[in-house]
This record gives sequence, structure tokens and C-alpha cells, in this order.
Amino acid sequence: MKNKRFKMLFAVGVILSIFSFTACGSTGEENKSNSENEQMQETEEEKKGFFDASYTTETTIAYSAGNDSDWSYGNQRKEFPIDDACYVRIASTAITDKNKGVDNEIAVTYRFTGTENCQVNLSDGIAEQIDTGDANVTEFTRTIFAKKSKEAKEDIIIFQYVPMESAESITLEVLYDDQIDSRYDCRNAVYFVSSETEETKDVRKENGTK
Repeated sequence: MKNKRFKMLFAVGVILSIFSFTACGSTGEENKSNSENEQMQETEEEKKGFFDASYTTETTIAYSAGNDSDWSYGNQRKEFPIDDACYVRIASTAITDKNKGVDNEIAVTYRFTGTENCQVNLSDGIAEQIDTGDANVTEFTRTIFAKKSKEAKEDIIIFQYVPMESAESITLEVLYDDQIDSRYDCRNAVYFVSSETEETKDVRKENGTK
């Protein structure tokens, strides 16, 4: 009787041991599988980030007065006669580092602040004017296309400034969409001054006044 009872207890113990071992093995396999899946997912995300195209822009802003004989543009000039129109030339070059990014569309916004006292007209290029709801802010937008650095060319647009007598300055911001880091955005301002003749300048020099 005792032997029979002992055998039964022994058999139950063996079964419990096998079940426990199997469960532990299964849990270990599941943990290993989960870990491998997480590693694969992280690797896929890293690969995705590595192979995704990224974009940068180069922007050049230059100005020319309407009375310039050779209509040359300079990016250092900051003052213009208040009684004459002047022009701002904006050149944007969109560059991608991957072939898959070629011809990707990038939205550009041109924001002019100070338009209550200075009219802004689109002179050359195609852009759509946006209703800002603010008389002192005028915006235009358009699309440019990314190219690899060797093929990238300037995309040029020109605006005309027509200042009123009360105009003091106008500020231009060139803002690219979220595909471009904000550090590539640009901001530039020019100032309007009363014009004077060469004779007036000579008189001021003689009098020692500015």
C-alpha cells in the first residue's frame, strides 16, 4: 500500500516537473522572440531614417533701385529712396541628398511686414497671394522642387516695393515648409529715406552738416 502510494506521488512529481520545465522553456522562448522582434523593429526604423531623403535650401536676397542704370542687384544695400520703387530678388535652391527626393515639392512662403505703408507687387515669377487678414502683412506662396546638389539651380522670383510717403521700412521673411529645418528660413529688411540731389549733398558737406 505504501509502495503504491509512493509511486503515485512520484509520478505526480515527475509530471509537475515536466510541466514546470515546459512552461519555463516557453516563457524563455517568448521573451527571446519578443526581444528579437523589438531589435528588428528598431533596426527597420534606423534603416528607414537612414534611407529617407532629407532636404536643405540655399537662399539669396538682393535688391535693386528702379533708378539703377544697369539694374544690378546687391545683397548689402539697406536704404532706398522713398519716392521711387525698388525691387527684391529672391533666389531659392532646394537640395536633396537622395535620388528618391528629386522633384519633391517644397512650399515657400514670402511674408512682407510693413505693407500698410509700402505696396508689394509680384514682378517676375509665379506665386499665389494669401489673405492674411492683416493690412500690414502680405504673403505669397509657391512651390519649388528639390534636386541633387549637382543638378540644383536657383529658383528666382522678384517683387516690387512701392513705398508711400509715410513708409519707414519693410521686412521680408522667406519661410520654407516643415520638410526644411527652420534654420534655413531667412529674414531681411530695407529702409526708406528721403532722396536728395547731388547739389543738396554738396551744400551739406560745405556746411559740415549731415
